[in-house]
Amino acid sequence: MVNRRTFVTATAGATGSLLGARVLEAAAPKSVEPPVSPVVSEFLYFDDPVEEFRAQMRMERDLVDEQGTTLTWYHWLVFVIPGGRRPEPLIRYEGIEYSYFRHLGDYNYRIHAHNISLPRDLHTNEFTDSVTNPITGERVEVPVTPLLTDPGTIGSPIGFRNLAGDGFVQSPYRKFRIENDLIKMDLVRSAPPDWPATHIENSCNWVEFDLFANETITSLPAHFCGHYAFEHPAWLKMPEGMGHLAGFWDGKKINSPSELPREFLDRMEREYPELLEPRWGEFERPIPFDL
Repeated sequence: MVNRRTFVTATAGATGSLLGARVLEAAAPKSVEPPVSPVVSEFLYFDDPVEEFRAQMRMERDLVDEQGTTLTWYHWLVFVIPGGRRPEPLIRYEGIEYSYFRHLGDYNYRIHAHNISLPRDLHTNEFTDSVTNPITGERVEVPVTPLLTDPGTIGSPIGFRNLAGDGFVQSPYRKFRIENDLIKMDLVRSAPPDWPATHIENSCNWVEFDLFANETITSLPAHFCGHYAFEHPAWLKMPEGMGHLAGFWDGKKINSPSELPREFLDRMEREYPELLEPRWGEFERPIPFDL
């Protein structure tokens, strides 16, 4: 015999179960076929080298009439490439590059920059001052890495002339390409004359094509990634002939130091405040060759 209370309770339970099942059914992931369309991939060619150089300045820095600055923020991972065995991750860095430049006329830009990279532990992600060499097993001190001695360059449509050199023009590998709604710029750069010859750097910068097409934007809000190959620093205490290091980085342009992540900015303001502004004194050194 079923009385009214039992019936109501049973019905409510069944209804709840049914609603629960429907909720679960609605929440269950469904396989949905994404729309299929071919990737648009085209190389972009420039008839005028001036226009190509202007595009690079907008992507990397700022196409200013007189002088300007660009601040970029990045993370990068460093690997030990020992040769004959698996590469090993070594450390993470977080850092900035501050570049400052002046237009000297006829699209000759004098460009200087400084970097600083703060080491982070690969596992805890905390700032650190030591790391284990994965090849030797030795715990070594890892310093903060400021780069304050880059001599600078003269950039122009004909190429780049390092200010530590004799005016020899380097023509970097540079390609622009369209990928769907993005425009990308691939670059390969060699080291300044007084750096180890084994140093090489390549990068890819990208931004929305609609922004690139708007020529009123002189500094494009680009993101970037790239790769370094470079020799072991002395602090790593690596035995002779044990290969080299490789660094892989990614980051973006930002508008001012105030946009930096809070933890990073706090440490910079506390320990390296002078590197949160351009070093215009670099321009006091004479240019060692004729433009």
